[in-house]
Amino acid sequence: MTSRLLRSFSVTAAATAVLALGLTGCAGGASTESGQQGAAGETIRMGTQPWLSYGQWYVADDQGFFDDRGVDVELSSFNADADVNAALAAGRLDMANVGAQAALQFIEQGVDVSIVLLLDSATEADAILAGEGIGDVADLAGKKVAFERGATSEILLAEALDEAGMSFDDIEVVESSADQVAPILLAGRVDAGVTYEPYISEALGAGQGVGTVATAGEYPGLITDVLVVRNDVLEERPDEVTEVLAAWDDAVAFYGEHTDEARAVIAAGVGSDAADLETAFDGVHFYTLAENRELLNGDYVAQTLPALVEVAQRIGLISGDVDAGSTIRTDFLGE
Repeated sequence: MTSRLLRSFSVTAAATAVLALGLTGCAGGASTESGQQGAAGETIRMGTQPWLSYGQWYVADDQGFFDDRGVDVELSSFNADADVNAALAAGRLDMANVGAQAALQFIEQGVDVSIVLLLDSATEADAILAGEGIGDVADLAGKKVAFERGATSEILLAEALDEAGMSFDDIEVVESSADQVAPILLAGRVDAGVTYEPYISEALGAGQGVGTVATAGEYPGLITDVLVVRNDVLEERPDEVTEVLAAWDDAVAFYGEHTDEARAVIAAGVGSDAADLETAFDGVHFYTLAENRELLNGDYVAQTLPALVEVAQRIGLISGDVDAGSTIRTDFLGE
């Protein structure tokens, strides 16, 4: 079973999608159209989403760590995974926080990017949710299940169904972006759904009998988030990329020393309240640059990515063999 191949490296998170070349819009943050392109010293345009594990970028911005490092970073937040991926593919972003399966799709489809940073691991912040009467994955048989195609949610659901001896053929698929899963589940339009924080907490806190069927923590290593950067940016602006990653490290250190303050910044960034996300925060580990230097030269390349490739192939997110490890660049992580 695929999940057994992933036990040695516990990484989970959220976000990614099928590559689309048209930008359909962004929500929150500055517009992706307004950033400058090209020469060093100009704005670096980073795509993100309302997801806890990307939150250290909000901390870096709030605490002035980008300024301290001499880089001008514009954060653009998107609600749908496909939109941030499309913006990167179309050259409207210089770098983006994406699920590793999105990086695999980029690679297969010829988008010229590299993975430069492993962001986080989580346990409870991605989940399959359901209404009353559905207590485990087997109970999803014949039920309407909402999730975002091509995204992290599809990966999680596919593996959960596989371990239960089922497939997508055993459920009624309802396509929905992650931010819409909770509303349609609470409205009774579907029986179950797959999403991530802060939407999980919103659904569980609504008092309408929604519960957790399974979490990503039950499948360690299955879902990973990474920062990908266009290779032309890496070649033309390597020092700035290095400083952006250093600002992430500054933010992770600040989070460790001033956890409550940092959590409040992150919660505001994703449009929620820190108190409502306490459990989710407790289940997230943010990786330092030192940890990245170890993992991106070790288990992540040797075991985690190959296992993820297997799952992505099985459900059709990618069609062929992808040497994902060859796209990892560790030369921007410092020493």
